[in-house]
Amino acid sequence: LERVHGFTFGDSLDESKKNKWLDFKARLNKILSMTEPWSLILDDALANSFIAPATDDIKDDHQLIFEEYERSWEQNEELGLNDIDTSSADAAYNSTGVTSNENPQE
Repeated sequence: LERVHGFTFGDSLDESKKNKWLDFKARLNKILSMTEPWSLILDDALANSFIAPATDDIKDDHQLIFEEYERSWEQNEELGLNDIDTSSADAAYNSTGVTSNENPQE
């Protein structure tokens, strides 16, 4: 950041913004040097992310926690999902006799 935005953080920066930058820089350095614990939280509404466990079996990686959640109305709105009408697809799916607990490929 300093290399890319070096002039932005120069002498002309007001004191409060300069102190915020210096605090951010110090905290980031602690995180990068692993002297301060940290958590990475991915809020991935489309589930496009993958974090590999540090161990061979995901159950053995006690530092990796994943949670299932439902998207908020706002996230669905941003993705255009609130306006989708799936009633005809639901009707076609239900008319096949397949329930949500069955695998239609078996």
